[in-house]
Formats: sequence, structure tokens, C-alpha cells
Amino acid sequence: MRSTRIAVALAVPAVLVGSLTACSSSSKSSTGSGGAAAAASGAAAAGGSDLGSKAALLESAAVMQKAGSADVAVSSSDSSSGNGTGVYAWGTKPALDLAEQESGKTIKFRLVNGGSYLGVADDQAALLGGKHWVDLNAGSGSTIGDPFTALAVLMDPTAELTVAAQNGTLSKVGSEQVAGAATTHYRSTMQATDLVGKMPSLSDAQRKAALQVVADGGSTVITDFWVDGKHQLLQMTEQNVDGSSPSSAGAGSNASTVKYSNLGVKVSVSAPAASDQADPAAAAKLISSLG
Repeated sequence: MRSTRIAVALAVPAVLVGSLTACSSSSKSSTGSGGAAAAASGAAAAGGSDLGSKAALLESAAVMQKAGSADVAVSSSDSSSGNGTGVYAWGTKPALDLAEQESGKTIKFRLVNGGSYLGVADDQAALLGGKHWVDLNAGSGSTIGDPFTALAVLMDPTAELTVAAQNGTLSKVGSEQVAGAATTHYRSTMQATDLVGKMPSLSDAQRKAALQVVADGGSTVITDFWVDGKHQLLQMTEQNVDGSSPSSAGAGSNASTVKYSNLGVKVSVSAPAASDQADPAAAAKLISSLG
């Protein structure tokens, strides 16, 4: 789910049917991640030191909201998907700079100032006339960028923790080590429609794209969180099953993992230079080649 490969796959049909001219709604959810953090902080405080699973996740949401950014590493159990690394700032003005290796190809994605950009390495620049980037939001009513924007929202730890705490069926799995740190492992299970429906700050078109991303592989989403002693989220894994039993997780289900480190890192993401951006029409050719 949390893979640039999935976002590319979802963008291909938009390219094929010429939906660069499709209408995209600008309506927003009334609850942003800042509001979610406030709810998390209040509920966590009420929980006291004896934190149950819900209060623990809300406490972690508040901590991650305060951190605001991190280095991220993404991976998938699907052998066709590669690993990726980058930097991510979440909140009211999200910024993401991510590079993944997919089937021997480097896919780059940037989200900054509300714009989304897809990029390639030098060996693929010929697809873009020698350029390295395309603006996915260029063109009136473009919807090609929606799956990529949804991808970024689904990596937002504050939103994921808050939605899981308030809407998921929760359980405490146990104590485990992650990257040498002692953590508590929590699990949330919910329907994909419920997860996406509660995600903040998505337009209608982006929410539709997010549901496609989240529901890739099954209608039930099982999200695992590893939280350290400082209430920091170190790792999040998400996978799908067709039923509702967490015990079936991992049985033929593609699991996607995001690891967060260096919390609070300074994030400086800029739009690619205009001189290195191909004509927006090249987005169709690039996305089709990656899909």
C-alpha cells in the first residue's frame, strides 16, 4: 500500500483515459492533523501513567505531532517492490522527498507546497527529453498526482496513530526490539473505508485515490505500531486481509513498512528547477513506462 509502485499503478488508468481534464474537488476535512494532535494530547493526559492501547497510541500521536518530521525508510514484503529512503515533514504543510528502487528503476517523488513531482535518474531521463522531473499537478483539473498525495498522507504518523486509536479494534501484542530499541508493539484492525474516511485534509478526489491505495490487497487493514519508551513511533507496518482476523495477517498479504528515525530533523524540500521539468504531457509517457 505505502509504495510508490502502487501510486504509479493507480495513476496509469488516469493517464490512459485522459483524466488530466477530470474535475477534482477542493473540499477538505474539517479536522487537520493539528486538531488530531490536540485530541491525542488531551486523551493521553486523561489516561495517566497506566496507558491502555488507545491512550498509548494517542500519546504517541501527540509526540509525533510535536516532532513534526523524520527520516523515513520504506519497504515492502512484495518481492517486486524495492526499498526507499527519504525525509518527511508532516502536518499542515507536508513535505516529502522520497526515492525508491522499483524493478531496477529509480523512482523519485517530491511533495512540496501542495505540488507533487515524479522524477527519474539519469538513465531514464531520455523518457523526458533529457529532463528529470514532471509536475503531476500541471494542467487544469489534473488528478494524476492524487495517488501520490494520498501516499504521503498515509505515511503521516500523527494521523495514522490518531485514526487507529479512535476507530480501530486495538490490541497490545507485546514487547519487541526495533533497531536496537525496546518498544511496545500495538495492533489496530479496521475496514479500509473507515481508515480513509477519518484521514484529515484530503479532497474528495484524493480520498478516493487513498482508498484505492489502502484497499490494495483486501478490505480489512491491519496496522502494527512499535512505540518506544519516549512514546515515539519507530516503525509502522500495514497489510490487508479479506477477513477481519488479525491472526490472518501476513498470510499471502503484502505488508508495507515505514520506519521513522532522527525525529525532528530539519526538512528542506524544494520544487525541482523549472529547467529540469519536462512538458506536463510527458507525465503520461513516464507513468506508463513505470507502471
